Amino acid sequence: MTNLTVEQLQKWYRNQLKKKSADFLKQAERSYKIVERALQDVEEMAKAFDDEEIEDTDGIASRFALKVKEIVSDFYVDNEITYEGTEAMQSEIQRFIQELWGAGSRWIKRLDKRYKTTIKSLDVAMKELSKEVKKIGKLLYDFSWVKDLERIGGRITTLHDLSFSKEIFEEQIQTVRSKIESAEKEYNVSKKAYDDFTETSNVAELLSLDEQAEHVSSLLKMKMNPLKKQVKKFLQRDTGVRVGPAGQIALIDYFGDPYTAIAEEREGYPGLLEGLKGLQEAIETKKLSLKDRLARRAIEEVKVIQNGGLQDLQNQAKDIEDKRHTYAGSDVYRQSEELEASLSEAKKNLDYHKNDLRRIGDDLQRQIGKVDEFKIRIETEILESFTAKVSIQLEVSLEPLVALCTVE
Repeated sequence: MTNLTVEQLQKWYRNQLKKKSADFLKQAERSYKIVERALQDVEEMAKAFDDEEIEDTDGIASRFALKVKEIVSDFYVDNEITYEGTEAMQSEIQRFIQELWGAGSRWIKRLDKRYKTTIKSLDVAMKELSKEVKKIGKLLYDFSWVKDLERIGGRITTLHDLSFSKEIFEEQIQTVRSKIESAEKEYNVSKKAYDDFTETSNVAELLSLDEQAEHVSSLLKMKMNPLKKQVKKFLQRDTGVRVGPAGQIALIDYFGDPYTAIAEEREGYPGLLEGLKGLQEAIETKKLSLKDRLARRAIEEVKVIQNGGLQDLQNQAKDIEDKRHTYAGSDVYRQSEELEASLSEAKKNLDYHKNDLRRIGDDLQRQIGKVDEFKIRIETEILESFTAKVSIQLEVSLEPLVALCTVE
């Protein structure tokens, strides 16, 4: 078992790859040289088309020479011989031949016969390159296993990048923690201002008005609910019982928003009583067809309301609205809203940065998982490909950074 750091592994791998793929590198090198020489020959031929001593009245030869030089200059293959680079060279040669003959089909027929020998030489060079493409194809086929070996190198490079990303994460964490610290200060200042305000003003009572109104509204809905079906049917049917506009509106409003209806109506809720009186008459005169149980329940509930069953709730609703009206123009509401908005914004900002830190923690966990995954995979592939047992020693650990991403 050989223990290696990631950087030592990279050097060890390059040596092992070079040894194992020596035959491939030797044959590929021959092809690289042949291609390089062919390109030089073609470039020289281009000069022949652009010979200043030969008169080129229409400029066809010069333009063809310029195009050939351009195609040659576009030919690029990495100097380092690799399987992947050899594949790329094969594609480059095919593109080169295609582009050059594409240009040739446009210009060669129009060239002077004086260039016949050069054109023939160019044709020979292209045929040699075509043969080399086939040889390279066979080489790539015979040594296809080299590509798998080179992929191990790519994974080792990735492992190096993954395991040596600690500085990047440290910088991110430091930046976000600094933002959290500033956001916490802003939040504490906003909270103290809001708490001090609520303790030294009557805002607590004012802020409770909405809660009180909601409570009264719930009680009203509960009391009106037993009459809901009967009133709905009464409003939908023509029973012949006449109810004034105020009574009809009350029957609609009290079963929509009872709190607003009872708070806005006059003392004793006369509109509602008028509407319910019409309902009672329709039931008692059998002009509204209801099941006995619903009819009895409706009469009972109407009598309770007629006897002041909602008066206490109306008093509470009006008292709440009077207080709201009294303080409507007060600075207390405005100050309370401003301080509450400031506190809410500070809380959102703090939560945002805390979530950002948690996200970095999640990224770290994924990165640690990837490091472990690549480490195991590389060790396995090295054993299979080079018959060597290697244990990768990670000099840098991301684990300690995870704790720094914990937020309360």
